Amino acid sequence: MDELCQHFGLSDPVGKVANILDNLCMKPGDKISTYNVNFICYASQLGWGDSVLYHCYYQRLPNRIQDHIFTWKQGKHTSFQDIYILAMTIDHCYWERDCKRHCARQAEKEALESHF
Repeated sequence: MDELCQHFGLSDPVGKVANILDNLCMKPGDKISTYNVNFICYASQLGWGDSVLYHCYYQRLPNRIQDHIFTWKQGKHTSFQDIYILAMTIDHCYWERDCKRHCARQAEKEALESHF
């Protein structure tokens, strides 16, 4: 089995996973849970340290999350676990607020339509 993998397997499996992680990002409309599952899956294969994971994770987050983290963390050292939890909290608040905005717009539209 080792010989088959040596001849026909990936030449650099760690490099391939690192490349995937470097290009991982949240797509518009995605919630952070999808990004987190993929990030943890790939990161767990690399054995990278806390500060590298922190940097890699932060760099691939959308601006709407990065902006809040940047404001929160100024002058504070945070760990990967801290940024992970903070990003989930920020994303949850974003989607909760988005839902409220959508409901408010819908109520305004219905109110306008009922007047005509």
